[in-house]
Amino acid sequence: MKSFKQLITKSLLALTFIFATSFTANATLINITQDIIGDTLGKIGSIEIQINKNQLNTGILDTAFGDEITLVNINLSDLYSWGDVFDIFLFEVAIDSDNIYAGIEFFEFDGDDVGFGPLTWSYQMVYDAFGFSFLEVYDLGGNLVEFDTLSLGAAQVVSAPSTLALFTLAMGALLIRRRRIV
Repeated sequence: MKSFKQLITKSLLALTFIFATSFTANATLINITQDIIGDTLGKIGSIEIQINKNQLNTGILDTAFGDEITLVNINLSDLYSWGDVFDIFLFEVAIDSDNIYAGIEFFEFDGDDVGFGPLTWSYQMVYDAFGFSFLEVYDLGGNLVEFDTLSLGAAQVVSAPSTLALFTLAMGALLIRRRRIV
């Protein structure tokens, strides 16, 4: 009975933390993640962007017009194992803030992978939901290494405080489990 009461108490504490986190953050950040899928190569990576909750339902947001959209991560490690850190020269993205679950409508990316000296490759990627989308990879000599047309997978939309709360809850569960084992 004592362990059942402890379980209920800990569960209520965890739920309180989750709800307190989600309700106190009015200027919440929203992360949008989508897989990058090559038409012949399959999944080649993912892109994750972030907007402020107060930008919702304001129409089209585009970094070319000064709208604040943050690139959290672009990862091409499903294509090349080293394709996860880039020196980015150009990044532009556009989304419809009235329907963020539709995902990214346009993005352009131009950058080099980092840390490979003479083996550094350049990446140029353009995605247009209503037009032609492609990925080009060049070596330093300007020779084409890879080309593919691409599309984006379904958008996964997560608010940042919810992610933080779930992470904290998981860490707490691991600590509780460790105490029981020891």
